Amino acid sequence: MDDQGGTRPDLLSLKPTAVPRLPLVLLARSRLVAKLDDTADTVLICAPAGYGKTVLLSQWLEDQAHKVAWLSPNQHNRDALWPAMLQALRRSPAIPPGALRQFSGDERDAVEVLGDLAQELASTGTSVRLVIDGVDGFSSDERERWIPALLNQSGPPIQLALVARDSTAVDAGPARLSGRIVELRSSDLAFSLEEINVLAAKTTTLTGMHQRRELFRQTAGWPACVVLALRYLREAADTEAPLGDIAANNRQLSDYLDHHIIRTLSGEERHVLSSTSVCHVVVAAQANTLAGHRNAGSILSSLADDRDLVESAGSGRKVFLVHPLIRAFFRAELARKQPDELLRFSRIAAQWHEQAGEPEATLRHAMDSADNGLIGEVLERHGASLLGSGEVMQVRRAIAALPDAAFATNPTLCVVAALAHVESRQPTTATRYMAAANRTRADDLPPDLRELQALAKARLSWFNDGWEDQDPQATADYAALRFSRQSDVRIEARMVSVTAALVEGKYGTAENEASAALMEATEAGNAYLAGKVYLKLAATYSMQGQLRRASHFLRLAEDKLPAHVWTAGAGRSVGALMHASAALLRAEPAEALRFAAAGVAELGQLGAASKGVGAAMRATLEIITACAHMDSGDRRNALEGMRQARLRIGRDHLFAQPLAACIAVIEHTAALVLGHADHAREVLEWAEERIPGTGELCLLRAQGPAGISRFDAAADRLKPFHTGAVKPVLEWTRLHVNVLECSMAIRTGRRSLAGKILEEALRQPTTWTCSGPWQSRPTRSLISWWKGQVPTDPKRLSLSACWFCGRPPMPGGRRP
Repeated sequence: MDDQGGTRPDLLSLKPTAVPRLPLVLLARSRLVAKLDDTADTVLICAPAGYGKTVLLSQWLEDQAHKVAWLSPNQHNRDALWPAMLQALRRSPAIPPGALRQFSGDERDAVEVLGDLAQELASTGTSVRLVIDGVDGFSSDERERWIPALLNQSGPPIQLALVARDSTAVDAGPARLSGRIVELRSSDLAFSLEEINVLAAKTTTLTGMHQRRELFRQTAGWPACVVLALRYLREAADTEAPLGDIAANNRQLSDYLDHHIIRTLSGEERHVLSSTSVCHVVVAAQANTLAGHRNAGSILSSLADDRDLVESAGSGRKVFLVHPLIRAFFRAELARKQPDELLRFSRIAAQWHEQAGEPEATLRHAMDSADNGLIGEVLERHGASLLGSGEVMQVRRAIAALPDAAFATNPTLCVVAALAHVESRQPTTATRYMAAANRTRADDLPPDLRELQALAKARLSWFNDGWEDQDPQATADYAALRFSRQSDVRIEARMVSVTAALVEGKYGTAENEASAALMEATEAGNAYLAGKVYLKLAATYSMQGQLRRASHFLRLAEDKLPAHVWTAGAGRSVGALMHASAALLRAEPAEALRFAAAGVAELGQLGAASKGVGAAMRATLEIITACAHMDSGDRRNALEGMRQARLRIGRDHLFAQPLAACIAVIEHTAALVLGHADHAREVLEWAEERIPGTGELCLLRAQGPAGISRFDAAADRLKPFHTGAVKPVLEWTRLHVNVLECSMAIRTGRRSLAGKILEEALRQPTTWTCSGPWQSRPTRSLISWWKGQVPTDPKRLSLSACWFCGRPPMPGGRRP
């Protein structure tokens, strides 16, 4: 899809006529044609081969063929630009026969000749668009003589359209200053993803969307290469197959680049591009180191300014990004022909990034070098800091690349590996690495390593079966973490304290610790750890019933932790759990089930844990799933699901009491609403053993009598709650009590008292700052219904709304 003989794919062909006949139109470039239509003077199109320069001009000038004079150096003597122009003008239908007989073609004074030419055309009332397709194909002497004069003369009756691969072929400076020129570069001519989709459809190439996105990423929209890649995909005809490295795997595309791009480069340019192909982004100093001479940066700058094969960016345009296809071509050539050189360049790049203080790039290049010794050294020096910045998966890949022997006598590697697997919520593997690290005497370890070991032990304790016997904050080593020189360690230590405070129900302490950790993470500029702290704050407020604030902090966590670092360790399973809970409270059970299923899938090794964080999260997700099934209509099976979730909560579980209080209230309420008195009695007996002396137990004891209209007995059983003799485990239990008392007032005809209780509930700050069940759509409708404000569709009342009425729901959600 390019300009000069033989450089286009076979679906495009150009005849040597006055105006090239428009090729098979696979893709109309209407956006670019419209941009060209806006000019009356000079057009300059400059891009490498294969960007469809000629095709675009052909589309633009299709309706103006009678006013065009077209020439190409392939059709003429490259040392004779003026004779070629004269011949093209005489072939143009716009110029009367014999009008230019005064010119012989041997004239040398460009300014005088072009002035006479303009006068001659003006006298005949003729205007013409002169297209020089491949102006850089003419000799530099001819260009320097005629092109500046042409640009100065440009405008009626002669309008210019210049096409070049090398931007140095035309000095467009004066035309730019006068505003008489429209320029298009490779970035303008490149296909967009939408255009690739259209082209794939028109060429009946069956591709999946993921393939087209990957094609766009690898080619950056280079038109000829897109066409060749689509042809390759059309032959494969597998929409699910991964695209792979097209520069390495597609022979036709590789040959095209070799013949029409690579061979036009000097040997020095090829060496610089080859040696820097191991880097996605390169600066001049790094290019000089990789290429082994001081001119590499200048060569990249020249390729960026003159050839459009490199993009320069950053302050002073000192950062270079080689076109992805060119970089992939040279890297594939090295891998095929000089694999040792490819590894050597990767080692050089790793060492350069090490000296530049860029650990993430250092580890990436060390991995590419396949040098186990170098990988181990980088992990020793930077593994902990990389984990603290969110590079968990990269560190784990590096650990997996090392042989087991590398960890046998290296406690630092063992601790880094343990922290990486703790972060990924894989406690079994983390425990194995910690055991290996513990074989070294603690007295022999440097202080920084002792701190990491203490942190790994503290974090790992939450996942162990015997967590209740391992206070993560009890050791002297842990106490010293707050004074560590490493900010990442200090922040992680505070987050351990947050979890410990939540287990003990000390929500104020948890908030204070989290706020201090957030402040330190923000000051350190660590977005990853800030996101993890936001997640801790979301959990803290969720456990207090302040679900609106919890949702706010969850959104902040998701903003701080983008998709590529939102790992299971960073809380993907926790996030799914919170989203499932929020969906349930919005009366969207289908969404709740979807998020709950995702949360279970993200648990990984934790899903099989019998205790610790894994067991607590799995039990919570099972409770949410059962509630969602209940609101979806599958109520009998949902009740059994609640029973199974309840029976899995052991006394020594992490968060055992909050979980027990939550499931007891939900399951007991559901059993009463559905008329399963025996089941409700079973839950009550279980709660009397597991959560004695709590506000939740008072609520359960009152719900039974209230359900059979023994309201005085129910009120008596709630007295300890109101006098403060017992405290609820969960803050939102107070709302359950309000709802029960409101229901009893309504059923005894005391509507004014019911309204008063309801308004009192609305004023409770710890609850009404949330988007909990009392603000869900069915409940809001029900509240308005009792106040006589709006009618409510009974079919939209959920289980909680029917319980509020004190009546069991009918099939299909109807209320009797």
